[in-house]
Amino acid sequence: MNFRKTTALALGLGLLLTGCAQSADGQQPAPAEQKTAGQAEALATSETWAKAAESGMSAAFGILHNNSGTPIALRKISNAQGDQIQIHEMRGTGDGMTMAQLEGDLVIEPGKDAVLAPGGHHLMFMDLQEPLVAAQTARLKLEFADGSSTEVDFPIRNFDGANESYDEHAGDAHAGH
Repeated sequence: MNFRKTTALALGLGLLLTGCAQSADGQQPAPAEQKTAGQAEALATSETWAKAAESGMSAAFGILHNNSGTPIALRKISNAQGDQIQIHEMRGTGDGMTMAQLEGDLVIEPGKDAVLAPGGHHLMFMDLQEPLVAAQTARLKLEFADGSSTEVDFPIRNFDGANESYDEHAGDAHAGH
């Protein structure tokens, strides 16, 4: 090999090994937030937050905006803790309104918002694996119908405003919320 090829190979190998390095404290560096190509690229979020809870159920809220010229369809939500997270909606019944898991995708029309709010559509943590602690952040992975995904941070805060109860032991699994 000549000098230029050897130098280029050494520099390339150095960059490759740098990507495998651990941080000074011995921990692997945290992955950067990633947004895969597709519907996820059209999503803009604002006013995101999650309700603090020690255990059981809780919810996340915010505004999801579609910046594209075509509908986007939110299909699945997950997090690193392995919580079961569902998209919930209000449904009219003969006795009033009840909360239930949304059947199908949450479709956001072009240029429109999906508002996630107490008493309306929201992201429901069904059985928390770890507490949601006020002043911390819950990072949720939002997955879309086309297979694209993005991670969104939901600051955690205390909230009693809607007098919601997420006690899964009070009747059925959706009683009181």
